[in-house]
Amino acid sequence: MKSILKKALLGIAIVAVFNQCKKVEGPGGTSAIRGALVGVNFTSGESEIIEITVKSGSDLEHGDYWLFNSPSGGNLYYVWYKNQNWVSNGNPFLQGRTGISVDFNYSDSNTEIANKTAEAISLALQGEYTMSLNQDIISLTSTSHSAITDADNGTTNFNVDISNQGKPDITGTETAIADERVFLIYGEGTTFNETVRTGANGIFTFEGLQVGKYKVYALTENQVTGEKTPVYLSVEISKNGTITEIGQLTISH
Repeated sequence: MKSILKKALLGIAIVAVFNQCKKVEGPGGTSAIRGALVGVNFTSGESEIIEITVKSGSDLEHGDYWLFNSPSGGNLYYVWYKNQNWVSNGNPFLQGRTGISVDFNYSDSNTEIANKTAEAISLALQGEYTMSLNQDIISLTSTSHSAITDADNGTTNFNVDISNQGKPDITGTETAIADERVFLIYGEGTTFNETVRTGANGIFTFEGLQVGKYKVYALTENQVTGEKTPVYLSVEISKNGTITEIGQLTISH
């Protein structure tokens, strides 16, 4: 009987030792995870939109031109009009600019001039703008968010308007995020098991945890689409009674 009792006690002791050594993620322990949530303010910029209302061929002179500029500032253009009935070249050869020539006749209507102009521009652009055409109005929309030197009607009597001013994206400075939810996943899980809110200084703490592996995450926001996605940090608690510092978790907000 004593032998059986000794074996049972020995078995219990072995199980106890095994459980103490095994890493079982989750609550009920004496350790903690601490970090700080930091946010970066982001303001989305805007694309420049240029609207050019052209006139008929009878309103143009051989060699007339108007100006527009690329978002990067690398390409500066002048669009000039060439009447085939003239013997002289007519190209104004504006220094530092790339010329886009448009063949025209004095009898061309404003829509014909618009179509010829749009065709010539589409062949010259290098991805800096997208273009649309509505009757006699050509719209150029920049493909990037940036400030652009305004277009100008040059020597033409076209209406060249900036319907939307280009503005660059602005990434702000890092600031502590208060009263924001932070999530904790135990082990290899895929959904959160705990959540806490950050304090006034962005600090968050998950307490009462056991030795094991965890993932901490917060939601970051895409400032263009508004979509929220998780930003993860993996952390391992290797010893009981300790606070594991994970540093900063950075999101956009």
